[in-house]
Amino acid sequence: MQIFIDSANLEEIKEVLSWGIADGCTTNPKLASQEKGKDFEANIKEILKIVNGPVSIEVTTNDLNEMLKEAEKYASWGKNAVVKVPMGIAGLKAVKILKEKGIKTNVTACMSVGQAILAAKAGADYASLFYSRIGDMGYNPTKVVEDTVKIFELSNVRTKIIVGSIRHLMQVIDSGLAGAHILTVPYQFLALMSKNPKTDESIAEFLEHWNGYKEK
Repeated sequence: MQIFIDSANLEEIKEVLSWGIADGCTTNPKLASQEKGKDFEANIKEILKIVNGPVSIEVTTNDLNEMLKEAEKYASWGKNAVVKVPMGIAGLKAVKILKEKGIKTNVTACMSVGQAILAAKAGADYASLFYSRIGDMGYNPTKVVEDTVKIFELSNVRTKIIVGSIRHLMQVIDSGLAGAHILTVPYQFLALMSKNPKTDESIAEFLEHWNGYKEK
């Protein structure tokens, strides 16, 4: 299982990279728009430079021709660039065309097993299942991830399943147990994963005894 950071914030990404736990990064137009005052292209190019792994950059259109133009531009920014395209017929067409050009793709906003299957069949390198948003529709997101993983394994599908749309810490664990290849997690939840009050209590106890020993 790999962990990506879901962020377009350079400071967050640099911090997580310093922990040695991030295998890649995913961004989207919403995350990019939150980096107010920063030039989009310069910011993404810097992320591509510092992340030693795939960086997903999402197109900002549903028009096929415009998708392809954006995709070629983003792909030129770095060897580790992966173009995120929206699930849908236009997006599937884009995946097929971009694969022929050697451009890696990530089909985003997949909400069902069927959509993930179509993304894989079109030739996507990654299919992103949106855990919380699947749950918003009343479906069991863990089951959707499990079923997708099982079908991909049975068919020897090479497309990797990314689980995103993480809103609670336990969703990280549940997605991992469901067999997701990659979890893309916001900074706040990666930080929470490192914390436990019993850990803090234990370390404080050890240090208290050590300091008492030194004073003697």
